[in-house]
Amino acid sequence: MKLQQYINSFNDALRAEDSRALVRLLDCRNKTARGLSDTVGPIDERRLQNPGHSLPEPWDAIALRHCACVHDMYHNRYPSAYNHQTALLSLYYRWLVDQSSWALPALFVLLRDLRDLAEQADAETYTAEGKMPALEECTRTVSKAFSLCATDRTFKGAESRRNGVYHVACLSIKCYFKVGKPNLCKNIIRAVTSDPKTPPISEAPITDQVTWHFYIGMLAFLNGEDNKADQELTWALEHCPASAKRNQELILTYLIPLHLLRGSLPTPALISQHPRLQLLFSPFLDALKSGNVRAYDERLEWAQPRLVGMSVYLTVERAREVCLRGLFKKAWIASDKSTRMPIETFRIALALHGVEVDADEVECMVANMVFRGYMKGYISHEKQTVVLGKTNAFPSLSSITR
Repeated sequence: MKLQQYINSFNDALRAEDSRALVRLLDCRNKTARGLSDTVGPIDERRLQNPGHSLPEPWDAIALRHCACVHDMYHNRYPSAYNHQTALLSLYYRWLVDQSSWALPALFVLLRDLRDLAEQADAETYTAEGKMPALEECTRTVSKAFSLCATDRTFKGAESRRNGVYHVACLSIKCYFKVGKPNLCKNIIRAVTSDPKTPPISEAPITDQVTWHFYIGMLAFLNGEDNKADQELTWALEHCPASAKRNQELILTYLIPLHLLRGSLPTPALISQHPRLQLLFSPFLDALKSGNVRAYDERLEWAQPRLVGMSVYLTVERAREVCLRGLFKKAWIASDKSTRMPIETFRIALALHGVEVDADEVECMVANMVFRGYMKGYISHEKQTVVLGKTNAFPSLSSITR
């Protein structure tokens, strides 16, 4: 497609408010974009500053910026392509303030491509300090899009740009996580949830609903709000399309550690669908089932780098207490469920599983179990005995909330 032919293609899309046609013309990763890269060639700065007047303002400039962007992108000049895409979005925002929701699909595609180009640009200019200047600037550009959607007072109902709030909010949150500033996510979430004019999440496309619930759940997970995280992530998993295996894996990355804390283990059928998670978590699951504390500790040490990178290490480490509880419960059952258990019995149980600790350390473990509600009773320090309740000495893990 030649340049003038491409520019003229916008006339019908803009006149008919055809969102599909507009997306096709502005997508950086389709056949149209590759064709432009091959046939139009580079566009000099002089032409970019004087784009002409074939289309309504500012569409001549937008069309030229897109051509310049895809030419640089397909020639692996990502920093330059990113700069062109940023300039394009600035122009698009000027136009968007007077448009209804029909312009949202093109906005989403432009923002998606901007984020991808920012990551590729930063990969080329990566510094020893690990800074990501393009992606950090990208977060600010995405935030402007969020404001344009969230503050729409011109259009109502299905025509309101507010219908794009959840999609852009999720992209903002994703960018904040990528640049290591998850604390800023709360500002986005507050802006969405505190505005009574924001449409309910149930009215958003299902893909945006799943992404929104995932991020709310992940943030709750990182803040130690286990129950809220479990609810949000479970909803996201149950409504995630069956074909979206990678998204399911991301949800399960946080949901499995939460369930380890409750002793509620994923079924073999579920975890077998995700080989990477199966490789990582199966030894933990086996250790929890058998109460093998030593095996759990060995796996925790082996998997620490990856668990830290996934931000789930502390939760998996906390689940070690569930493994310890399982071992202590087995010792209790082997002692005919006695209400008076010598601490030495628990020490022997640990020793049989290869964990050598002295009596004082075992007493500390038991005290911690009682404090966290994993065991009901108290310790008689003088007699070195644990006095357990006659009923419900080891409450179900599901009843222990956080």
